[in-house]
Amino acid sequence: MAGVQIGLIIIFLLFFVLTRRIFVRIIREENTNIEIHLPLLALCLTIKKKSKSEKKETEKLSVRAYIRIIAGTLNRVRGCEVLVERVALPCKFDSFSQSTLLKPFGYQGLVYAIIAYLRSKAHRLILYDNAIISSPDITEAQYRITLKLRLFELIYALLTFRRGVYEEKRARRIRYVGE
Repeated sequence: MAGVQIGLIIIFLLFFVLTRRIFVRIIREENTNIEIHLPLLALCLTIKKKSKSEKKETEKLSVRAYIRIIAGTLNRVRGCEVLVERVALPCKFDSFSQSTLLKPFGYQGLVYAIIAYLRSKAHRLILYDNAIISSPDITEAQYRITLKLRLFELIYALLTFRRGVYEEKRARRIRYVGE
């Protein structure tokens, strides 16, 4: 009888954790930080930038492949809420050239296209005041984005993303072998 009660408590806690809303905060500044705030605890992951000598050769996918994978993942997670707190884009002007005029507008156009896509896919999108800025002080794009979703939706999205990467790499290997 005690074993049944313990089993029911564990099942209840499992369903409780899986169905609660969680926060996933992605912060990219000097390092990339991913914070997953669960109902009972929080996980903080830090991804440090590797120097050029530390980088190992891995099979890389194209930008179009990643766009396809991310779009497929976002189709699976429709009930999430997205908060865009800050997006800082680099606009360094060393000398005047054609790219100094076009690059900041290209970055902003890309960011606004991504925001429009997120608005169509997410349940709710909140864009803070002055969230998107161009700064000459930075060299790489920096951002702070928070996702609010359920844990089982996050797990499903991660599995979908991983499967998409696996299928793209597999299709790429098949194409190279077939040529």
